[in-house]
Amino acid sequence: MTLKKILIVSGTHGNEINPVWAVNQFKKQLSTIDENIEYKTIIGNPLAYERGCRYIDSDLNRSFNVKKNNLDSKIYEINRANFLVKKFGVNGIEPCQIAIDLHTTTANMGTSIVMYGRRSKDFCLAALLQHKFGLPIYLHEKDEKQTGFLVEAWPCGLVIEIGSVAQNYYDPKIINKFLIIISSLKNEINKLKNNQIKLPKGLTVYVHQGSIDYPRDKNGNISALIHPKRMNKDWNPIKKGDPLFMDVAGNTQIYTGEDTIWPVFIGEVAYKEKNIAMSYTKKEVINFSNQICDDFF
Repeated sequence: MTLKKILIVSGTHGNEINPVWAVNQFKKQLSTIDENIEYKTIIGNPLAYERGCRYIDSDLNRSFNVKKNNLDSKIYEINRANFLVKKFGVNGIEPCQIAIDLHTTTANMGTSIVMYGRRSKDFCLAALLQHKFGLPIYLHEKDEKQTGFLVEAWPCGLVIEIGSVAQNYYDPKIINKFLIIISSLKNEINKLKNNQIKLPKGLTVYVHQGSIDYPRDKNGNISALIHPKRMNKDWNPIKKGDPLFMDVAGNTQIYTGEDTIWPVFIGEVAYKEKNIAMSYTKKEVINFSNQICDDFF
């Protein structure tokens, strides 16, 4: 196994402060030398982190789009994305083969994995973490309005998303969850390399289907809020007739689709500006075997 460098990014969104604290703690605890794996760490958006805001000009985690980056060089996050790729990309100054992007959410997502697309190396890494921790996997794909995610700029990469926690609020329990996951990465990768892990034949994922905006009046103002029975129910199935929204008069808007869906990021504060009240998914079982991880090494 050739040396693999894992890039751990925190503070991609400047008001998600728990991952930054966790990575700082992790670096203090990182004392053992592993001949197979080396960690690199960085704050993704240091200026936004310093100011306590999500971003300066645009969302950094939507800024890793090559065509867009060549056109919008005056935007701070575009320049930052270019810097990160030039320094840590596979052809960069300190090339890394894996990127782990740490995020928190105000939604009741628990601890989860976010994948972008169906790259075999991503599936392998996600399977390792799901096998170890039992984490749900949100597979985000086929959404033209949301592209240019950080981990897509590396050959292998995942987002670790933990919530709920308020923006700019430290939560020691959430920090500890990040520490446990990133501290276990090299051990799990080494176990797989040494055939010490037998991964499941099926990998359950929640595949992105779309997003639902808040109901709005003719002037574009939000006219109803997420229904009380739907709040904090991320990953819980929604069936035809189930409540989605309620207006000030107590009128309920229900789900009218025929297929069962599973909602994620319900009421995420940062997604309000994207006109998203929640995203919804469908469950899918991906056929899986250890052979899919052969090219991981």
